[in-house]
Amino acid sequence: MDEAALLAALQSGHLGGAALDVRETEPPARSAFEAMDNVILTPHVGAFTVEAQTRTFEAVCGDLDRLLRGEAAENFVNIPRPKR
Repeated sequence: MDEAALLAALQSGHLGGAALDVRETEPPARSAFEAMDNVILTPHVGAFTVEAQTRTFEAVCGDLDRLLRGEAAENFVNIPRPKR
């Protein structure tokens, strides 16, 4: 996301509001967004709920089981196909 363009759109009224969880730089520096009434800023911690941690644990364990049986993993994003 282009934060400068977003800020300009919010300040000009071309965009009515924004809610940001992830920023250009993590952790984010203080910015003009913090003073805006039409912006909601949340910490980048969505994966730290009990439900999210349970789903992550189940996905990792399921993929480990598949890999140990010689099958392909289902939940990977950074490689074209898991290596054995």
